Amino acid sequence: MDPTILDGKKVVGSEGYILGEVDGIDVDLNWKANAFYVNLSDDAVAELQFEKPFLSRIKVCLPTQLVKAVGDIITLKAPIRNLEDLEKIGICASSTKIKGKKVIGAEGYVVGEVEGFDVDFSNWQVTGLQVGLTDDAATKLGFKRPFFSKVVVIIPSEIVSLVGNFVNLDENVKNLESLVECIKSCQRQR
Repeated sequence: MDPTILDGKKVVGSEGYILGEVDGIDVDLNWKANAFYVNLSDDAVAELQFEKPFLSRIKVCLPTQLVKAVGDIITLKAPIRNLEDLEKIGICASSTKIKGKKVIGAEGYVVGEVEGFDVDFSNWQVTGLQVGLTDDAATKLGFKRPFFSKVVVIIPSEIVSLVGNFVNLDENVKNLESLVECIKSCQRQR
Protein backbone atom coordinates (compact mmCIF):
# COMPACT_ATOMS: atom_id res chain seq x y z
CA MET A 1 0.00 0.00 0.00
CA ASP A 2 1.04 3.56 -0.58
CA PRO A 3 2.15 4.98 2.78
CA THR A 4 1.07 8.49 1.80
CA ILE A 5 -2.45 7.32 2.69
CA LEU A 6 -1.19 7.60 6.28
CA ASP A 7 -0.47 11.32 5.93
CA GLY A 8 -2.95 13.34 7.97
CA LYS A 9 -4.32 10.31 9.84
CA LYS A 10 -4.83 10.81 13.55
CA VAL A 11 -2.45 8.95 15.88
CA VAL A 12 -4.17 7.88 19.08
CA GLY A 13 -2.63 6.53 22.28
CA SER A 14 -4.01 3.35 23.87
CA GLU A 15 -6.05 5.47 26.29
CA GLY A 16 -7.91 7.11 23.38
CA TYR A 17 -6.26 10.54 23.37
CA ILE A 18 -4.98 12.05 20.13
CA LEU A 19 -1.21 12.40 19.89
CA GLY A 20 -1.32 14.20 16.53
CA GLU A 21 -1.33 13.55 12.79
CA VAL A 22 1.04 11.54 10.59
CA ASP A 23 3.38 13.61 8.43
CA GLY A 24 5.45 10.98 6.56
CA ILE A 25 7.43 7.83 7.19
CA ASP A 26 11.11 7.08 7.61
CA VAL A 27 12.61 4.23 5.54
CA ASP A 28 16.01 2.66 6.21
CA LEU A 29 18.32 1.06 3.66
CA ASN A 30 17.07 -2.44 4.57
CA TRP A 31 13.76 -1.41 2.99
CA LYS A 32 12.02 -1.22 6.33
CA ALA A 33 9.70 1.60 7.37
CA ASN A 34 11.22 1.96 10.82
CA ALA A 35 9.51 5.15 12.01
CA PHE A 36 6.84 7.68 11.20
CA TYR A 37 6.64 11.41 11.79
CA VAL A 38 3.80 12.89 13.84
CA ASN A 39 2.84 16.56 14.17
CA LEU A 40 1.78 16.78 17.81
CA SER A 41 -1.62 18.18 18.73
CA ASP A 42 -1.72 21.10 21.15
CA ASP A 43 -3.25 18.82 23.80
CA ALA A 44 -0.42 16.29 23.41
CA VAL A 45 2.18 19.07 23.66
CA ALA A 46 0.59 20.15 26.96
CA GLU A 47 0.22 16.55 28.25
CA LEU A 48 3.87 15.79 27.47
CA GLN A 49 4.94 19.14 28.95
CA PHE A 50 6.80 20.27 25.85
CA GLU A 51 7.38 23.94 25.23
CA LYS A 52 5.36 24.87 22.17
CA PRO A 53 7.30 26.96 19.67
CA PHE A 54 5.73 30.17 18.40
CA LEU A 55 3.93 29.73 15.04
CA SER A 56 5.10 26.17 14.41
CA ARG A 57 4.30 22.61 15.39
CA ILE A 58 6.36 20.03 17.19
CA LYS A 59 7.11 17.01 15.01
CA VAL A 60 8.30 13.76 16.59
CA CYS A 61 9.53 10.55 15.07
CA LEU A 62 7.97 7.37 16.50
CA PRO A 63 9.21 3.82 15.86
CA THR A 64 6.72 1.72 13.91
CA GLN A 65 6.99 -0.92 16.66
CA LEU A 66 4.75 1.34 18.79
CA VAL A 67 1.88 0.93 16.29
CA LYS A 68 -0.91 -1.40 17.35
CA ALA A 69 -3.20 -0.97 14.33
CA VAL A 70 -3.53 1.01 11.10
CA GLY A 71 -7.05 1.83 9.96
CA ASP A 72 -9.03 5.05 9.76
CA ILE A 73 -6.79 6.11 12.63
CA ILE A 74 -3.44 4.79 13.83
CA THR A 75 -3.57 3.40 17.33
CA LEU A 76 -0.54 3.02 19.52
CA LYS A 77 0.29 0.24 22.00
CA ALA A 78 0.96 2.75 24.79
CA PRO A 79 -0.85 5.72 26.27
CA ILE A 80 0.41 9.19 25.38
CA ARG A 81 1.65 9.83 28.93
CA ASN A 82 4.07 6.86 28.52
CA LEU A 83 5.69 8.61 25.57
CA GLU A 84 7.42 11.26 27.66
CA ASP A 85 10.76 10.09 26.23
CA LEU A 86 9.72 11.35 22.80
CA GLU A 87 12.72 13.63 22.64
CA LYS A 88 14.95 10.53 22.85
CA ILE A 89 12.69 8.49 20.55
CA GLY A 90 12.33 11.40 18.16
CA ILE A 91 15.74 11.08 16.57
CA CYS A 92 15.61 9.36 13.19
CA ALA A 93 19.24 9.23 12.22
CA SER A 94 19.44 5.92 10.35
CA SER A 95 17.52 6.85 7.25
CA THR A 96 18.54 8.15 3.89
CA LYS A 97 16.10 10.34 2.01
CA ILE A 98 15.11 8.31 -1.04
CA LYS A 99 12.09 10.22 -2.30
CA GLY A 100 13.10 12.54 -5.13
CA LYS A 101 16.26 10.61 -6.06
CA LYS A 102 16.88 9.74 -9.71
CA VAL A 103 16.54 6.04 -10.57
CA ILE A 104 19.25 4.67 -12.85
CA GLY A 105 18.87 1.44 -14.84
CA ALA A 106 21.71 -1.10 -15.12
CA GLU A 107 22.78 0.39 -18.47
CA GLY A 108 23.31 3.82 -16.89
CA TYR A 109 20.23 5.65 -18.19
CA VAL A 110 17.83 7.58 -15.98
CA VAL A 111 14.60 5.60 -15.64
CA GLY A 112 12.77 8.17 -13.54
CA GLU A 113 12.50 9.65 -10.07
CA VAL A 114 11.32 8.10 -6.79
CA GLU A 115 7.84 9.45 -6.01
CA GLY A 116 7.14 7.29 -2.97
CA PHE A 117 7.01 3.77 -1.58
CA ASP A 118 4.72 0.79 -1.32
CA VAL A 119 4.71 -0.56 2.23
CA ASP A 120 3.23 -3.73 3.71
CA PHE A 121 1.74 -2.34 6.95
CA SER A 122 1.62 -5.78 8.59
CA ASN A 123 5.43 -5.85 8.89
CA TRP A 124 6.36 -2.30 7.71
CA GLN A 125 8.46 -3.76 4.89
CA VAL A 126 8.94 -1.62 1.77
CA THR A 127 7.87 -3.82 -1.15
CA GLY A 128 8.51 -1.38 -3.97
CA LEU A 129 9.42 2.09 -5.11
CA GLN A 130 6.91 4.30 -6.89
CA VAL A 131 8.90 5.70 -9.80
CA GLY A 132 7.73 8.49 -12.07
CA LEU A 133 9.17 7.45 -15.43
CA THR A 134 11.02 9.78 -17.76
CA ASP A 135 9.31 10.26 -21.12
CA ASP A 136 12.01 8.13 -22.77
CA ALA A 137 11.61 5.25 -20.30
CA ALA A 138 7.82 5.39 -20.53
CA THR A 139 8.03 5.18 -24.33
CA LYS A 140 10.50 2.24 -24.19
CA LEU A 141 8.09 0.43 -21.88
CA GLY A 142 5.12 1.03 -24.19
CA PHE A 143 3.26 3.66 -22.17
CA LYS A 144 1.64 6.71 -23.66
CA ARG A 145 2.47 9.76 -21.58
CA PRO A 146 -0.61 11.34 -20.00
CA PHE A 147 -1.13 14.96 -21.06
CA PHE A 148 -0.58 16.74 -17.71
CA SER A 149 1.11 14.03 -15.65
CA LYS A 150 3.63 11.23 -15.83
CA VAL A 151 3.55 7.46 -15.77
CA VAL A 152 4.27 6.09 -12.30
CA VAL A 153 5.20 2.43 -11.91
CA ILE A 154 6.11 0.33 -8.92
CA ILE A 155 9.57 -1.19 -9.09
CA PRO A 156 10.20 -4.02 -6.59
CA SER A 157 12.75 -3.05 -3.95
CA GLU A 158 14.66 -6.32 -4.47
CA ILE A 159 16.02 -5.13 -7.83
CA VAL A 160 17.60 -2.05 -6.25
CA SER A 161 21.35 -2.63 -6.08
CA LEU A 162 22.52 0.59 -4.47
CA VAL A 163 21.20 3.77 -2.89
CA GLY A 164 23.52 6.77 -2.82
CA ASN A 165 23.18 10.00 -4.74
CA PHE A 166 21.06 7.90 -7.10
CA VAL A 167 18.98 4.74 -6.79
CA ASN A 168 20.69 2.14 -8.99
CA LEU A 169 18.80 -0.86 -10.37
CA ASP A 170 20.05 -4.34 -11.22
CA GLU A 171 17.90 -4.24 -14.36
CA ASN A 172 17.96 -2.06 -17.45
CA VAL A 173 14.82 -0.38 -18.80
CA LYS A 174 14.15 -3.08 -21.40
CA ASN A 175 14.15 -5.80 -18.70
CA LEU A 176 11.57 -3.83 -16.69
CA GLU A 177 8.90 -4.61 -19.31
CA SER A 178 7.80 -7.78 -17.51
CA LEU A 179 7.49 -5.85 -14.23
CA VAL A 180 5.10 -3.30 -15.69
CA GLU A 181 3.04 -5.60 -17.92
CA CYS A 182 0.32 -5.86 -15.28
CA ILE A 183 0.13 -2.09 -14.92
CA LYS A 184 -0.26 -1.62 -18.68
CA SER A 185 -3.06 -4.20 -18.90
CA CYS A 186 -4.84 -2.55 -15.97
CA GLN A 187 -4.61 0.84 -17.74
CA ARG A 188 -6.08 -0.62 -20.95
CA GLN A 189 -9.07 -1.98 -19.02
CA ARG A 190 -10.05 1.44 -17.63
